[in-house]
Amino acid sequence: MKIVFTSVREDEKEFYLKNINCCDVVEFDQPIDRIEIKKIKDADILSVFVFDRLDKTVLSEFEKLRLIITRSTGVDHIDLDFCREKGIKVAHIPAYSPRSIAEHTFGLILTLTRKLKKIEEREKRLDFSIKPEIMGKDLYTLSLGVIGTGKIGTYVARLGLAFGMNVMAYDIKENPQLKDAGVKYTSLDELVKNSDIISVHVPLLPQTYHLINRERISMMKNGAVLINTSRGQVVDTDAVFDAVVSGKIGALGLDVFEDEALLMLERYREGRSSDKVLKILKLNSMDNVVITPHIAFFTETATENIKNQTVDCINRFTAGQDISDCLVV
Repeated sequence: MKIVFTSVREDEKEFYLKNINCCDVVEFDQPIDRIEIKKIKDADILSVFVFDRLDKTVLSEFEKLRLIITRSTGVDHIDLDFCREKGIKVAHIPAYSPRSIAEHTFGLILTLTRKLKKIEEREKRLDFSIKPEIMGKDLYTLSLGVIGTGKIGTYVARLGLAFGMNVMAYDIKENPQLKDAGVKYTSLDELVKNSDIISVHVPLLPQTYHLINRERISMMKNGAVLINTSRGQVVDTDAVFDAVVSGKIGALGLDVFEDEALLMLERYREGRSSDKVLKILKLNSMDNVVITPHIAFFTETATENIKNQTVDCINRFTAGQDISDCLVV
C-alpha cells in the first residue's frame, strides 16, 4: 500500500516516516499542483493540506485511491461529490486545537482595539508620545458578535465572556451551554447591527460564500471591527476593502482571505496576481488592519495534534478498523 503526503513541512517529514509502518510513504513539500501526477497516481492513500486543490480533474488521475485525509478541519478544497461517486473515503482532523484559533482570534482583537500596530509604527520613528490617535478601548465596554458557534466559535464566545464583554451569537444550531453562560443568540442581521466586534467562524459552504457582503456591511455600526479566521471566501474582499477605506469598518483582522494561495504559496513570483490580492496588500499597509498568513492553527499543541491524529487515522484505516470519527465522506 502506498501513501502520498503533499505540502509537508520540513519538521513533519521524519514524524510520518517514523510512525507509519504499514505503507510505502512518499512525501512532497510542494502542493499537489506542483507535483507530476504520474509520480503519485498509484497512491492508495493521499494526505493533503488546505492549499492542495483536489478537484475532479486531479482526482480522476488516481488509479486506486481509497482514502484522502486532509490535515485540516475544513474540506472545501476537496471535491466531495466526486469522491462519493467513486467511493473514495475522505477524512479530516475535526478538532486538533480549536483553542489555538480562538486565542489567535483574540490576539487580533486585542491588537486592533489597543492599536498596537499603529503604536509600533510610531515607535519605529522614535515617536513615543501619548496622543488620542493611539487611545485604545476596553473590551468589557464592547459587544462581541460570534458568527458560528462550533468548537472554535464557542471558545471565542467564552473568551469574550471572560473579558466581560456582551456576547451575542448566531448559528443555525444554538449551543445551550453558551446560552446558560450568558451568550445571547440572535438573528444574523441583528448580530451584525448591534456588535462592536464581529468574529466569523463558519465553514465554507455554498450558503456561507460571501456571507459578509456589502449588504451586511451596510448594517454594521460605523467603525465596527471585523475578524475572520474561518475561510477567506466567507468575506467579500471587494466589499470589505471599500468599507475599510471609507471608514465604515474601523478595523480589520484577517487570518484568511480570498486568493490567499497566490501569496502564501508565492505564486506572485510567477507573475500571478489578482485584484483581490492587490487589495489585500493595500489593506495590509494600513495601521488599522492586521493580516496573518493562515496561521491561527499554528501552535506547538495544534501541530502535534494534527500529526498524531493523522497517523492514528491512517493506521486504523490500514488495519481495517473504524475511522467514522474522522470521516466526512
